[in-house]
Amino acid sequence: MNRKVGTFLLTFFCFLMWLYFALYHSSIDNWWTVNEIKQTSLDTTQIGVSIVKVLIGTVLFTFSGIIIYLLIRNRE
Repeated sequence: MNRKVGTFLLTFFCFLMWLYFALYHSSIDNWWTVNEIKQTSLDTTQIGVSIVKVLIGTVLFTFSGIIIYLLIRNRE
């Protein structure tokens, strides 16, 4: 049970770090960002969060956590 909790906490912490950096410390040009251009005019640009990219990141981190847990569990 401790391995499952540890794997969950590690994966969740890594997910939160990715989400923070993808929201606040990335530009539109980065491949790992979740920001997207919503609307553009001549003098302003409106940037928003892409829900699809957030869901893809959530699924990837969930699957990576499951794989890490299975690898640790099979070791014993």
